[in-house]
Amino acid sequence: MKIIDKNNISELKKQKNIIILGNFDGIHLGHQELIKRGIECAEGTEYKTVLYTFKAHTNQNIKLLTNNEEKILLLKEFNLDYVYFEEFEEVRDLSPEEFIQNIIMDRLHSDKVICGFDFTFSKNKSGNTDLLKKLGQENGVKVVIIDSVKDQSGEVISSTRVRKYIEEGDLTDATKLLGHYPIIAGEVVHGRKMARQMGFPTANLIFENKVYPPFGVYGVYVKIEGDSIVYNGVMNLGKNPTLKPGELSVEVHILNFDKFIYGQKITIYVLEKISDEIKFNGIDQLVEKIGNDVKYWKKKVKDEYGDTDKTGKF
Repeated sequence: MKIIDKNNISELKKQKNIIILGNFDGIHLGHQELIKRGIECAEGTEYKTVLYTFKAHTNQNIKLLTNNEEKILLLKEFNLDYVYFEEFEEVRDLSPEEFIQNIIMDRLHSDKVICGFDFTFSKNKSGNTDLLKKLGQENGVKVVIIDSVKDQSGEVISSTRVRKYIEEGDLTDATKLLGHYPIIAGEVVHGRKMARQMGFPTANLIFENKVYPPFGVYGVYVKIEGDSIVYNGVMNLGKNPTLKPGELSVEVHILNFDKFIYGQKITIYVLEKISDEIKFNGIDQLVEKIGNDVKYWKKKVKDEYGDTDKTGKF
């Protein structure tokens, strides 16, 4: 899978492409069905698959489920040829006719497009799937519309629902709709090293403006870039009221691990909540609480999740 933007877009001119359109925030089961259908359409043909999405979400008023780095990590699980990140400002004011001609046909070199039932495009969302099909017929572009994907209760799977579940701390239902555990990914940065001094060193990530579950302590899986092993861990998410009041942070203590990984990228898979965020009167109480959390999660891993450290799988 190769990442494409306006700087290397010329590569798409070398072949015909099937374009898979959408925001793809979270890569939930609905998105996955759309991606799989696009890949199926390309199988046995000369066409390459291009997932077309945006560097910034088209709705600036929502918090993202996944940043672009996380999105790429999830998309690597599929057999896509390219992912194209569009600058939304470049297409925001195009008419539907201009979008078909200038973007689909000229820029992306395509005569086949696939999108979800609720896809909208062009200035003020003036284009919908009906208009896309109509314009496609007029311009020799085949348009395939994928119907909604529903969960077992018959409700449409959407990023809005996933966002709500995660914010409310309902990780079980969020995971069901995503088809994978919620993830937090980023580069390990230097913290204050207080956790190391207490005997529980942590890998720290920058707290971003994205969707997180409620503040507290969580049991997690951890993948480290360049390392095939999947580690178990205990993550603290929140304001650190005892040691660093008001300072938002994501820090994970990786079990059975003592290497320095500053500057490396890690992915945290959030499994379940261990406890709420608590402010203690002193460090001794905090150390005892962390020790109990680690002990609890080690037993949980042994009894329910299974140790991943040797298998590299979960």
